[in-house]
Amino acid sequence: MVRLRWGADAPDDPDAARARLLTSAEACFSRFGVTKTTVEDVAKEANVSRATVYRYFEGRDEIVLGVLLMEARRFLARLQKRIAAQSNISDAIVEGVVFTVDAVRADANLALLFTPETAGVTESIVGASDTLFATTAEFLRPYFEAAQAAGTLRPEIDVDEAAEWIVRCIISLLTVSDPRRRTKAQQKKLLRTFLVPALVVA
Repeated sequence: MVRLRWGADAPDDPDAARARLLTSAEACFSRFGVTKTTVEDVAKEANVSRATVYRYFEGRDEIVLGVLLMEARRFLARLQKRIAAQSNISDAIVEGVVFTVDAVRADANLALLFTPETAGVTESIVGASDTLFATTAEFLRPYFEAAQAAGTLRPEIDVDEAAEWIVRCIISLLTVSDPRRRTKAQQKKLLRTFLVPALVVA
Protein backbone atom coordinates (compact mmCIF):
# COMPACT_ATOMS: atom_id res chain seq x y z
CA MET A 1 0.00 0.00 0.00
CA VAL A 2 1.38 3.38 -0.99
CA ARG A 3 1.87 5.71 1.98
CA LEU A 4 0.13 9.01 1.36
CA ARG A 5 1.76 12.36 2.01
CA TRP A 6 0.84 13.39 5.55
CA GLY A 7 4.11 14.85 6.66
CA ALA A 8 6.42 13.19 9.15
CA ASP A 9 3.65 11.61 11.25
CA ALA A 10 1.51 9.64 8.79
CA PRO A 11 -1.53 7.72 10.11
CA ASP A 12 -1.18 3.93 10.19
CA ASP A 13 -4.63 2.88 8.95
CA PRO A 14 -7.77 4.28 7.25
CA ASP A 15 -9.58 4.91 10.54
CA ALA A 16 -6.66 6.94 11.83
CA ALA A 17 -6.53 8.84 8.54
CA ARG A 18 -10.23 9.68 8.70
CA ALA A 19 -9.85 10.80 12.31
CA ARG A 20 -6.92 13.04 11.35
CA LEU A 21 -8.93 14.63 8.55
CA LEU A 22 -11.92 15.21 10.80
CA THR A 23 -9.69 16.88 13.38
CA SER A 24 -8.32 19.11 10.62
CA ALA A 25 -11.84 19.90 9.45
CA GLU A 26 -12.84 20.80 13.00
CA ALA A 27 -9.94 23.26 13.15
CA CYS A 28 -11.10 24.78 9.85
CA PHE A 29 -14.66 25.11 11.17
CA SER A 30 -13.36 27.08 14.13
CA ARG A 31 -11.31 29.33 11.85
CA PHE A 32 -13.62 29.84 8.87
CA GLY A 33 -17.03 28.60 9.99
CA VAL A 34 -18.78 25.44 8.82
CA THR A 35 -20.48 26.89 5.75
CA LYS A 36 -17.29 28.53 4.43
CA THR A 37 -14.90 25.61 4.96
CA THR A 38 -13.91 23.82 1.74
CA VAL A 39 -12.27 20.47 1.00
CA GLU A 40 -9.19 22.45 -0.02
CA ASP A 41 -9.08 24.05 3.44
CA VAL A 42 -9.24 20.65 5.11
CA ALA A 43 -6.50 19.28 2.84
CA LYS A 44 -4.18 22.20 3.62
CA GLU A 45 -4.81 21.86 7.36
CA ALA A 46 -4.00 18.14 7.22
CA ASN A 47 -0.96 18.69 4.97
CA VAL A 48 -2.36 16.47 2.20
CA SER A 49 -3.79 16.89 -1.29
CA ARG A 50 -7.50 17.21 -2.09
CA ALA A 51 -7.23 13.80 -3.77
CA THR A 52 -6.15 12.31 -0.45
CA VAL A 53 -9.19 13.76 1.30
CA TYR A 54 -11.43 12.23 -1.36
CA ARG A 55 -9.88 8.82 -0.69
CA TYR A 56 -11.63 8.84 2.68
CA PHE A 57 -14.67 11.07 2.19
CA GLU A 58 -17.03 11.40 -0.77
CA GLY A 59 -17.16 15.15 -0.34
CA ARG A 60 -17.54 18.12 1.95
CA ASP A 61 -20.94 17.06 3.29
CA GLU A 62 -19.61 13.75 4.56
CA ILE A 63 -16.77 15.59 6.28
CA VAL A 64 -19.17 18.00 7.94
CA LEU A 65 -21.36 15.16 9.14
CA GLY A 66 -18.31 13.30 10.46
CA VAL A 67 -17.24 16.30 12.53
CA LEU A 68 -20.75 16.82 13.88
CA LEU A 69 -21.04 13.20 14.97
CA MET A 70 -17.58 13.35 16.54
CA GLU A 71 -18.73 16.39 18.51
CA ALA A 72 -21.93 14.57 19.47
CA ARG A 73 -19.98 11.62 20.87
CA ARG A 74 -17.90 13.97 23.00
CA PHE A 75 -21.06 15.60 24.26
CA LEU A 76 -22.67 12.26 25.13
CA ALA A 77 -19.66 11.44 27.31
CA ARG A 78 -20.32 14.65 29.27
CA LEU A 79 -24.05 13.97 29.36
CA GLN A 80 -23.46 10.48 30.70
CA LYS A 81 -21.68 11.88 33.75
CA ARG A 82 -24.50 14.39 34.30
CA ILE A 83 -27.21 11.73 34.11
CA ALA A 84 -25.28 9.29 36.31
CA ALA A 85 -25.23 11.91 39.08
CA GLN A 86 -29.06 11.96 39.29
CA SER A 87 -30.85 9.91 41.93
CA ASN A 88 -33.83 8.76 39.84
CA ILE A 89 -35.08 8.49 36.25
CA SER A 90 -37.31 11.59 36.56
CA ASP A 91 -34.38 13.78 37.57
CA ALA A 92 -32.22 12.16 34.87
CA ILE A 93 -34.75 13.00 32.13
CA VAL A 94 -35.18 16.61 33.24
CA GLU A 95 -31.47 17.25 33.81
CA GLY A 96 -30.58 15.54 30.53
CA VAL A 97 -32.95 17.70 28.50
CA VAL A 98 -31.94 21.00 30.13
CA PHE A 99 -28.22 20.16 29.95
CA THR A 100 -28.54 19.27 26.27
CA VAL A 101 -30.45 22.45 25.39
CA ASP A 102 -27.82 24.58 27.13
CA ALA A 103 -24.96 22.70 25.45
CA VAL A 104 -26.45 22.98 21.96
CA ARG A 105 -27.05 26.70 22.38
CA ALA A 106 -23.40 27.11 23.36
CA ASP A 107 -21.91 24.92 20.61
CA ALA A 108 -22.38 25.83 16.94
CA ASN A 109 -21.42 22.33 15.79
CA LEU A 110 -23.96 20.60 18.02
CA ALA A 111 -26.57 23.11 16.90
CA LEU A 112 -26.14 21.92 13.31
CA LEU A 113 -27.20 18.41 14.33
CA PHE A 114 -30.32 19.55 16.15
CA THR A 115 -31.34 22.52 14.00
CA PRO A 116 -29.60 22.16 10.60
CA GLU A 117 -32.34 23.94 8.68
CA THR A 118 -31.56 27.19 10.48
CA ALA A 119 -27.90 27.19 9.52
CA GLY A 120 -28.07 27.10 5.74
CA VAL A 121 -26.39 23.71 5.48
CA THR A 122 -26.96 21.33 2.60
CA GLU A 123 -29.76 18.80 2.31
CA SER A 124 -27.49 15.85 3.04
CA ILE A 125 -26.58 17.31 6.44
CA VAL A 126 -30.22 17.97 7.21
CA GLY A 127 -30.67 14.25 6.61
CA ALA A 128 -28.39 13.55 9.57
CA SER A 129 -31.50 13.58 11.78
CA ASP A 130 -31.83 9.82 11.30
CA THR A 131 -28.35 9.36 12.70
CA LEU A 132 -29.12 11.73 15.57
CA PHE A 133 -32.22 9.78 16.58
CA ALA A 134 -30.42 6.44 16.30
CA THR A 135 -27.44 7.67 18.34
CA THR A 136 -29.70 9.09 21.05
CA ALA A 137 -31.73 5.89 21.24
CA GLU A 138 -28.55 3.84 21.59
CA PHE A 139 -27.33 6.14 24.36
CA LEU A 140 -30.60 6.21 26.34
CA ARG A 141 -31.63 2.57 25.87
CA PRO A 142 -29.62 1.15 28.85
CA TYR A 143 -31.03 3.81 31.20
CA PHE A 144 -34.59 3.28 30.06
CA GLU A 145 -34.34 -0.52 30.12
CA ALA A 146 -32.94 -0.39 33.65
CA ALA A 147 -35.76 1.94 34.72
CA GLN A 148 -38.35 -0.41 33.22
CA ALA A 149 -36.77 -3.35 35.01
CA ALA A 150 -36.94 -1.36 38.25
CA GLY A 151 -40.60 -0.49 37.62
CA THR A 152 -40.05 3.27 37.39
CA LEU A 153 -40.47 3.69 33.62
CA ARG A 154 -43.87 2.81 32.17
CA PRO A 155 -43.67 -0.83 31.02
CA GLU A 156 -45.66 -0.35 27.81
CA ILE A 157 -43.28 2.29 26.45
CA ASP A 158 -40.97 1.46 23.56
CA VAL A 159 -37.59 2.77 24.72
CA ASP A 160 -36.50 3.85 21.23
CA GLU A 161 -39.70 5.83 20.75
CA ALA A 162 -39.20 7.39 24.17
CA ALA A 163 -35.71 8.49 23.12
CA GLU A 164 -37.14 9.92 19.90
CA TRP A 165 -39.76 11.85 21.86
CA ILE A 166 -37.11 13.38 24.12
CA VAL A 167 -35.09 14.51 21.08
CA ARG A 168 -38.22 16.07 19.59
CA CYS A 169 -38.82 17.95 22.84
CA ILE A 170 -35.23 19.22 22.79
CA ILE A 171 -35.59 20.40 19.19
CA SER A 172 -38.81 22.20 20.10
CA LEU A 173 -37.14 23.99 23.01
CA LEU A 174 -34.28 25.02 20.72
CA THR A 175 -36.32 26.22 17.76
CA VAL A 176 -39.55 27.67 19.21
CA SER A 177 -39.29 30.91 21.14
CA ASP A 178 -40.40 30.70 24.75
CA PRO A 179 -43.40 33.05 25.02
CA ARG A 180 -42.95 33.36 28.78
CA ARG A 181 -39.15 33.62 28.94
CA ARG A 182 -38.91 30.93 31.60
CA THR A 183 -35.97 30.64 33.96
CA LYS A 184 -34.09 27.34 34.10
CA ALA A 185 -36.05 26.38 37.21
CA GLN A 186 -39.30 27.12 35.39
CA GLN A 187 -38.14 25.07 32.39
CA LYS A 188 -37.47 22.13 34.67
CA LYS A 189 -40.91 22.51 36.23
CA LEU A 190 -42.45 22.47 32.75
CA LEU A 191 -40.62 19.25 31.89
CA ARG A 192 -41.64 17.63 35.17
CA THR A 193 -45.26 18.58 34.56
CA PHE A 194 -45.64 17.49 30.93
CA LEU A 195 -42.70 15.31 29.79
CA VAL A 196 -41.91 13.17 32.82
CA PRO A 197 -45.49 11.88 33.40
CA ALA A 198 -45.56 10.60 29.81
CA LEU A 199 -42.65 8.27 30.58
CA VAL A 200 -42.39 7.63 34.29
CA VAL A 201 -44.68 5.56 36.51
CA ALA A 202 -46.66 7.87 38.79
